[in-house]
Amino acid sequence: MKTANNSIITSLNPLESSKEIWKSALSQYTPYAVVLALSGGDDSRATYYAAKALDIPVTHVVHIHTGTGIQQTTDWVRWFANEYAQLPYLEGSAGDRFEKRVLKHGFIGRGRSAHAIAFHLLKRDVLTSVLSKIRQRKRGRKILILNGARLAESDNRAKNFANTPIRPDKKGSSNIWVNLLQHWTKADCQNICSDNKAPQNPVARELCRSGECMCGTMQSLQAREEAAALYPEWGDWLTDLERRVIKAGFPWRWADPVPKCWAAEKAGQMRLFDSETFQPMCTSCNAKN
Repeated sequence: MKTANNSIITSLNPLESSKEIWKSALSQYTPYAVVLALSGGDDSRATYYAAKALDIPVTHVVHIHTGTGIQQTTDWVRWFANEYAQLPYLEGSAGDRFEKRVLKHGFIGRGRSAHAIAFHLLKRDVLTSVLSKIRQRKRGRKILILNGARLAESDNRAKNFANTPIRPDKKGSSNIWVNLLQHWTKADCQNICSDNKAPQNPVARELCRSGECMCGTMQSLQAREEAAALYPEWGDWLTDLERRVIKAGFPWRWADPVPKCWAAEKAGQMRLFDSETFQPMCTSCNAKN
């Protein structure tokens, strides 16, 4: 049941709550396309099965290659979309944006404000470009983006997005986020995947996160050690990048807060981005682990 402020009453069972969210989305928008944003994590995997159970006509799977993550995750997403789900697949790439940014300004830092910068740099602009190709660069064609953002992931998400399971990417945008799993628990996600005998991304199984973005703004040093031990190619890349960043004159490392002596210079840049901007493609970053 939908309330006046667009929230969904949570007494419904998981699929029923998703059904109400989808019905609400269709009552507000006529989609030109319906896209599944697949990170390779378990929540986006559950979103696929929820959409399938509700007969939602997914037209494309989209994945963003951030340039900071573990390559095996992107490989798995390609397999899942092309061979398992057999859906049209589009991939956006941030290329070497992260490396160029940190070699010029130092690592982005740590926390919500830093994460907002990384989100815009590595994901939001890239996704906008991919979706533009789907609509054939014609304005006004609405694209609904299904994603696995859940209120139970973090206190921050519960506080800021409780009443907005459906929202434009920004004011006036034709890209519309649909949090299909808004009211699901982690157990709900695990159950639907188990019921469907769903293949799991090995990276998500081993690290308990998708590994799609490892920019350091929300990950811990322990997460780095675990990822580097299991995926030494990624670990070697990051160690080498740190060496080059320090050589370029920036004394802090990946996942470190920016030193106070540099904070004033970075403050203006931080204010360019809102730390509470809706960031549904960063669920494993924002989650409490």
